[in-house]
Amino acid sequence: MLLRTLLLFLPMPMLAAAQDSLNIRLVGVWDDPALPATWLYDNTYNGCWGYHQNGQEYGIIGSTMGTHIIDVTDPSDLQELHFIPGAVQGPDVVHREYKTYAGRLYAVTDEGPGTLQIIDLRGLPDSANVVYDSSDLFFRAHSLWIDTVNARLYTHGGNSDLAIYSLADPDLPTELLVPENDVPWWPTAVGYVHDAYTRANICYTNDVDGMHIVDFTDVNAPVLLGSITNYPQPGYNHSGWLHDNGWLYAMCDETHGTRVKLFDVSDPNDIQFIDTIGPATRINNIPHNPFFQGDLLHIAYYYDGYWIYDVSDPANAQLLGYYDGSLIPDGFSYKGLWGLYPWLPSGRVIGGDMQRGLMLFDISQAVAVKDAPARHEPVLHVWPTPATDHMRVAVDRGRPERIDVELLDLHGRTVLRAHIGNDTPLDITSLPAGPYLVRAIVDGRMYTARTIKTKE
Repeated sequence: MLLRTLLLFLPMPMLAAAQDSLNIRLVGVWDDPALPATWLYDNTYNGCWGYHQNGQEYGIIGSTMGTHIIDVTDPSDLQELHFIPGAVQGPDVVHREYKTYAGRLYAVTDEGPGTLQIIDLRGLPDSANVVYDSSDLFFRAHSLWIDTVNARLYTHGGNSDLAIYSLADPDLPTELLVPENDVPWWPTAVGYVHDAYTRANICYTNDVDGMHIVDFTDVNAPVLLGSITNYPQPGYNHSGWLHDNGWLYAMCDETHGTRVKLFDVSDPNDIQFIDTIGPATRINNIPHNPFFQGDLLHIAYYYDGYWIYDVSDPANAQLLGYYDGSLIPDGFSYKGLWGLYPWLPSGRVIGGDMQRGLMLFDISQAVAVKDAPARHEPVLHVWPTPATDHMRVAVDRGRPERIDVELLDLHGRTVLRAHIGNDTPLDITSLPAGPYLVRAIVDGRMYTARTIKTKE
């Protein structure tokens, strides 16, 4: 049914030369050809973000020279309103990253000597004034995050593994904690953090070993809640994002040929792998940054562009659309789409392409596929797939229920029976490796799905 629905929403002609796309239209591009590219990756541009106020929408993108603020309200007329020079500039600058809080834009770079810049956006479109530009706290950070509820700025990589600053005064950050200096267990338990997602003081790190969950509620006594360091297709864990439901986490390894991983993090002591998703047919694909917007998972891929999935059923995620906007052939470097910003009121999505500049996408056709009524038929969820020793089975993960489950082998023989609940793992340790049919009965109705048992 999904395939038939997708065919109804074939993409309209693209803004530029024909690109490989489905259900996503490129409706605007901003680029300044005079800007220099880097020596390392030939990237003129890097991180992007978005902002809106008073009915106007703005795109923010970094370059080798600084920060560019673009009016994206009219997709046919993208205009640069303000340029904020970086403290460090030129072909050595690969990274800039951004987040917003309290009407301010916070900007960092991972090449130094740089600064933390705070730019007041409340005067847009007329002004964007720099209210803080200093290296007193740090001069390099690979990425940053702002826990807006608790007014805390987190920096990752650069001058420290991770650091936390108070934004009680949004224009004057103050240091709260540098764990590698102040927390005895940090260097061996966590170490360098490449990126992280933090909500309500709970930090999900993307670090050298995998992902750790740390509670910073008491900033002077952080608690390591759990971790996952062994999972399918491991690589260099780059970034992750937590769903609004608080238990679904998407994680990207910045490693060629790997897919995006989905995890159930509801129990930090028992993190469950659910599935991998992504353009499996692309040989060198590299997921760079994921972003949840409700059940939409927006993913920025180097080379392969922008991909959108519906993860309302994370064990059976559905591709809604993609736009491969890179003009560069696939390779073993790092080029193409860096990041996305999918929260503009208009519904359009900002993308930052390392070579092409700021891009603006119309995803209305992809969203229409997600909202098609035919998709709401209940299905059997089986995760993780593949599984090694345990798996879970449910029809509605949001409702406690008891399920009669059978596993059948390729000959149709029942090899396992159980009566379990949503949160009860099914032990399949004794089963031989191979494919199985899962048959479940809930409220007198039968559901089926397929799974694979693999060796440990």
